[in-house]
Amino acid sequence: MKSLNKTALLLLVATTLTAALGGAYTFFFMAMKNKTAATAELSAQNETLAGKESRVTSSIAAIKGESANIEKLSGYFIKESEIVAFTKKIELLGPQSETTLSLETLDPGVGAGDVPLLNFRITATGEFQNVVRLIGLIENFSAKFEWKSVYLSLNDSAPDVGTAKDPKEAKAPRWKVEVSLAALNFVKE
Repeated sequence: MKSLNKTALLLLVATTLTAALGGAYTFFFMAMKNKTAATAELSAQNETLAGKESRVTSSIAAIKGESANIEKLSGYFIKESEIVAFTKKIELLGPQSETTLSLETLDPGVGAGDVPLLNFRITATGEFQNVVRLIGLIENFSAKFEWKSVYLSLNDSAPDVGTAKDPKEAKAPRWKVEVSLAALNFVKE
């Protein structure tokens, strides 16, 4: 009987030990499974945030890299608040072309399709080559203009070339140009 009790006792101890180890394994397996699921969820959230942060960082870097181009591009548009600076740039074309330039009219308006326009008229006097240089400067100005009209005439108030006795005192004839333009890249704010 002793051997039966020993065998039964060993079987009972082995079964209890197996059940305890199986229970511990199941407990740790379920705990690890829950931790793994929570970790996977946190990892996915972290990757989402890292992706958003990466996109924001790359967007900021792109904007900083393009700020010079944005600044250059915005220079081609005439904002309503920058009309005074625009008129000063236009008036500076007079000394550059060695003409006497005046800005006669400046009228913000609306074109076809409710597109804002800035209509203006320039009058300038000077020697013929200087007047032509002024027209070239206006053509190459950093704005998009629609040329409405250009009137070029010999200024009657200038002294005649042949009236001076000394050729050094003779002045070149003075020409007058009147240019009506519309700035197509005008932006109302």
